[in-house]
Amino acid sequence: MDRLDGKVAVISGASRGVGFATAEALVRRGCRVAISARGERRLMQSKAELEALGGQVLAVPGDVANWEDAQALIDGTVERFGQLDILINNAGISMRGSFDELSEEVCSATIMTNLMGSVALSRMAVDHLVAARGSLIFISSIAGLFGLPGASTYCASKGALTGLCESLRLELIPRGVHVGVVYLGFTEHDPEKRILAADGSLVKPDRPAHHTQAHAADLVLKMIDRRRKQLIMTPVGNLGYWLYRLSPTVVERAILTAQSSQWGVFKRFS
Repeated sequence: MDRLDGKVAVISGASRGVGFATAEALVRRGCRVAISARGERRLMQSKAELEALGGQVLAVPGDVANWEDAQALIDGTVERFGQLDILINNAGISMRGSFDELSEEVCSATIMTNLMGSVALSRMAVDHLVAARGSLIFISSIAGLFGLPGASTYCASKGALTGLCESLRLELIPRGVHVGVVYLGFTEHDPEKRILAADGSLVKPDRPAHHTQAHAADLVLKMIDRRRKQLIMTPVGNLGYWLYRLSPTVVERAILTAQSSQWGVFKRFS
């Protein structure tokens, strides 16, 4: 019997991308899901697609960095389904730009959504997850493993999820909750996806994909199945993680050399 069958999962940022792919994978395994995003039209379209697969789905539009919206999502889920077993903090905003050119809007948006959205939603969900002895998952990035030029506040917000996850793991392990963090590589994007430029304008992503959305979702579910505490998605992410632990200077020099020489590898993995 599938251990996820009949469970209830909340996924933020689930109207598209990895969030939607994860919701779809959960539905196919018998989970009831609550999805959230700021764009109501797209969110409702995604809800209809999941229901067409036979899923029981709740869609709650809102900004998870807003504590009232986060509370409404968790309260609505428990009211609809009677429990909460899995929370996947997936909502995020990416950016590109030199730090000395970043607008206040970009700094605030990345940190509020990527970090405070996870804080608020996890805080509202924690008692329910304890009652279910469930799973609390944070979707980070290989940019959260070490700093990269041109992605300062994105790296800062994703790196902060590591500290948050580690602290909550120590608090919640004695209470039976599985806490894990996933470090995604650059994932295939939907055609309409945009990221923030330094001035706050929206631009198309310019990095090649490391893996598909479906592959990322599959690995996230395996992590939940096995109650693992950490998953680094790509070989280069794993290599960088271990090299940085052994010698940060080596990694920093390699990044600076690749950037200054305009190596293709820098664009592919930055």
